[in-house]
Amino acid sequence: MVLTYAEGSAFVLCLSNKSMNNKIVPTDYLLWAVSCISLIAGMILPMFSFQKFYILNDTFSLLSGVMYLFREGELFLFLIITLFSIVTPIYKLSLTHKLVKNKIPTTKEKLLVVKRLSIIGKWSMADVFVISVMAATVKLGAFASVQIHTGLFVFCFGVIMSMVLVHRQLSGYELLPKKE
Repeated sequence: MVLTYAEGSAFVLCLSNKSMNNKIVPTDYLLWAVSCISLIAGMILPMFSFQKFYILNDTFSLLSGVMYLFREGELFLFLIITLFSIVTPIYKLSLTHKLVKNKIPTTKEKLLVVKRLSIIGKWSMADVFVISVMAATVKLGAFASVQIHTGLFVFCFGVIMSMVLVHRQLSGYELLPKKE
């Protein structure tokens, strides 16, 4: 079955029988739940401890780090980290949930969710990249040391699980050039 996504579009979204299947797959629900729990826990749990001169010792989770940036007036970093490390994963999981529960009423709406998920899925590793850059910049301090905590690993695990889930959900779709 081949359906055109939008009028005037240069591409056709090809649906396999698997993608039109209305069965709910328990492993996908489990993957979704594990991804949600891991990402939320990873955002709350401590990710880094910074120690300067053996006197100052700060421990940050993703959420406390973002709030710290906001309080310090670092609005650009606050917006970038919030967008890529908090908003994007939550939005991706909400789109994935729509596909997992398989209750999208029309094919057109399903194609819209698939298109949005394929676009946002390309930014999956951006949140991990942002956190690693944040750690690297802090590590560059001459008298500072950084200690990594479980929150970083839990968050990375959640990102990887959500990537696996998105791959499973999008495996029945193919974007092909439109024949004129």
